[in-house]
Amino acid sequence: MIRFRNPVSDINVFIENFKKMYIEFSNMDYFDLDNIAEFFAREKIASSSGYTGDEALRRSYLVKDDSRKSMKMQAKSYSEWFRILGWITSGKKALNFNFTYLGLHVALSGSGSKSLFEQCLLGVEYQNHILNVKFPDRNRPFVNMLLFAEQLDGKIHRDEILLGAMNLLDGYSENEKKNKISYLKKLRATKNMNSLNDEIEKLADLNDMQANSVRNLTRFVNSALEFTGWFEKKNLKLYGKSSPFLILTEKGKRVVDQIKNSLVIKGDTLDINDPETKIISELSLLCMFRRADFDVDEEIKKYDSELQKMLATEGKMDIIFSPYQYFSGSELEIVLPNNALQTGTEHRNTEVDTNINILSSKSEAFVEAKESKMSKNEQINKMLLKRIASERGNLNNAINRFMNDIVNMKQTEFYPLVADLIGYIFNRPAFAPSAGNNNMRYDVMIPDDDYSIPVEVKSPTEEEMLSVKAIRQATENKVLLLARKPYKTTFDVSSFACGYKLPNDRSDVYKLIEEVYETYKINIAILDMNTLIRASFYCAQNKTYYDVSEFIGKRGVIRFENI
Repeated sequence: MIRFRNPVSDINVFIENFKKMYIEFSNMDYFDLDNIAEFFAREKIASSSGYTGDEALRRSYLVKDDSRKSMKMQAKSYSEWFRILGWITSGKKALNFNFTYLGLHVALSGSGSKSLFEQCLLGVEYQNHILNVKFPDRNRPFVNMLLFAEQLDGKIHRDEILLGAMNLLDGYSENEKKNKISYLKKLRATKNMNSLNDEIEKLADLNDMQANSVRNLTRFVNSALEFTGWFEKKNLKLYGKSSPFLILTEKGKRVVDQIKNSLVIKGDTLDINDPETKIISELSLLCMFRRADFDVDEEIKKYDSELQKMLATEGKMDIIFSPYQYFSGSELEIVLPNNALQTGTEHRNTEVDTNINILSSKSEAFVEAKESKMSKNEQINKMLLKRIASERGNLNNAINRFMNDIVNMKQTEFYPLVADLIGYIFNRPAFAPSAGNNNMRYDVMIPDDDYSIPVEVKSPTEEEMLSVKAIRQATENKVLLLARKPYKTTFDVSSFACGYKLPNDRSDVYKLIEEVYETYKINIAILDMNTLIRASFYCAQNKTYYDVSEFIGKRGVIRFENI
């Protein structure tokens, strides 16, 4: 089974981070994981132990074992995907990287980077000479995801991707693919979600993994398939109860036809010492650029005779093969000598100062926005949009007006408002329990099937800034929730405290958050009304929401990405 890392769920963020890396490292002789980790920390692209910036890097590098340095592992996760997509490659050492000619185009082509990303998905190939992977599969996973979806009536479930297109020993074998399709159709015929779950459990056991860990292998994959416009998500009851499926769009169907009419070349059939491999590499690269709407007609004309000869043999119209996604850096210098690696002259050694001061550190918890396909609270939605409209679209004015409107609110008004707004951004019915309910001592509850979160709330008339008292009560809320179990949660998910304003940067609140974690391993995350209101406006304008599952292992000041 193919195992994909999950650097980030938002593909726009993924591409933008690559472009930032290109600006940062394009003049270097090479860059490595330490360079990337330091850059991610400096730009607050990644976090560690609830921290961002220098503090995240220091805490991450306190661990001697490289495989447990979270910032370095996040850098590795990104770099692995950038290599799979052919945007960077290794030079003389496995983890010393340079940008490729293909990566240069992704970094500098503006909106064309999305089209290139799509083509690079089709170019993903295992096995390859870029990554040393443990699984033996020979496969073009994204090509097969599209082909499988077409064979399965134009729709495919996440678990079906895992059991099918990502689990082929030989993804070029028509017989094996036919058998897999038949197996998935029989599974669907049960109309029973338990049947699908049982097969995932078996797959997990075969790979010495947990079922949830297996399913997490599709997080980046599913995001990519939607981002391309090849699929759209829709809930269907093919397994007896409603569950999300990816549905082939018209664009996706055109890509399927394109694949069927293309000569798909396997990298292991090419000999780098054969002059024809150089022609195939140049031609296939030009074909990729052409499919991505780059103007390469004049360049392709130079190879017209070779192209026609190659395609005529198989009765095809196009070529799918990406040399940057198969050949190693040293091999690229042979097959594409004029367009191999981009190297500069600057060199940087990264040294991380691991001295930390727990008494003054202010941790931050970053979470990403997700596109919302669910119906939000229409009443709250209208209220938020009306507030923005009343300030003629000036978001800062709308936030300031909202803050002024609530500055004198007491508990009876403030708690339900927090419940409404926090429920809105998490797309679920959060609520403030009625006064006097001794079994529900939380000020607000965010219910979830797996990760319910209690919220300690302080109105502006109780305290202007969150205090250590709020942190103690948020800790008690978590203990009570785990003990009484009125709502399902996990130990690692945060407990919230929300107030009118955050404490000052040197407040004992931040020290206490860390001491609670050090002593009890309980994560406390804190939120101010300005941030909550801004996040609510963002969700209303962009039809997005935030996921409570993002708060597993998160503590400190909540920072919502994209706002």
